[in-house]
Amino acid sequence: MGNTDSVPVVSQVKSFVQYASGDPAGALATQENFAYNNTFPVISQIASAGYAIGGDYDKAEDLQKKFAKDMERVIDSIPVAGHIKGGVHYALGENEAGDESMKAASRSTGVVLGGVGGFAVGGPVGAVAGGVAGGAAMDGVITGSDILANGDKAKPYGYIAVGADIADAVKQDRKITASEGFDMAMLPVSDGIGGYAGGKLIGKPLGLGKAAVKTGGKGISIPVPGIKSGYKAASASGDGAGAGAIRTVITTADDTVAKVPKPLSILEQQLLDNRANQLNPNHVPSGPGRPAGYRGAGTAADLNNHANQLNLNNPAYKASRAIMDGNKYIVTNTID
Repeated sequence: MGNTDSVPVVSQVKSFVQYASGDPAGALATQENFAYNNTFPVISQIASAGYAIGGDYDKAEDLQKKFAKDMERVIDSIPVAGHIKGGVHYALGENEAGDESMKAASRSTGVVLGGVGGFAVGGPVGAVAGGVAGGAAMDGVITGSDILANGDKAKPYGYIAVGADIADAVKQDRKITASEGFDMAMLPVSDGIGGYAGGKLIGKPLGLGKAAVKTGGKGISIPVPGIKSGYKAASASGDGAGAGAIRTVITTADDTVAKVPKPLSILEQQLLDNRANQLNPNHVPSGPGRPAGYRGAGTAADLNNHANQLNLNNPAYKASRAIMDGNKYIVTNTID
């Protein structure tokens, strides 16, 4: 899986580009690699089994060695895992293999972090751009570090290496084949995919991402990180839920976007104000020293009536509140 010849669809596109560029031999070689030397998981094992069944054990073993080598490159490109693998190589004295693992893992880390940062600024599109930028930045760091450590023996890495190859081709010091050109073009594509994956897998769960401003019948969406629900105005319908909402003042379509609705109607605002007054023990109609919302005389019969009005299962509950008639509120009685 470590080369484009082994990847389904990508291999076929590469072969077409080679053929269209006047390299039919290269196009054929790419498809032969895909069919007979494919190191993609599962496909490789099926092909290897076919060679073994046909009696070609050497070719079956060689294909599995190539598969293991490609999978080793995949592990190298996984952040943290590649760094650990590089440390193991260094411990075993395999410095060159350790360098390759560290470079690949560090570059992938740059791509992922760039994707997360890009996702925080510009959503999925920003994650793609951030992945490419993160990969390019790490290529510069890796190449610069290699130059400091090895001087003239240092090798350019990633985009720096691609730029050097293109510069040599312009100076006619070498020729870039269609196969090489395709692999060069796939580098930013793979970085963009890596950045997008990093942004979605890491950035989104952290609540990052720029929430687009939306307009609609229910109002304007604004970013409110961490809010999943909000205050709901009390209803005068009184149909078992006690409050049931007249209108959601603040709600969210997801974990990061809240919606501010249209202003309440005059009737709805009056109902809310009345409810607030009933809950205020210092409000004049309620009277000092009386329970909030209670305005009765305080006799036993009056208190029992008040208790019935607060009982969801008692007919007095609905009779004491406004009820909905079609699209209109009809105010009946209020709680004594």
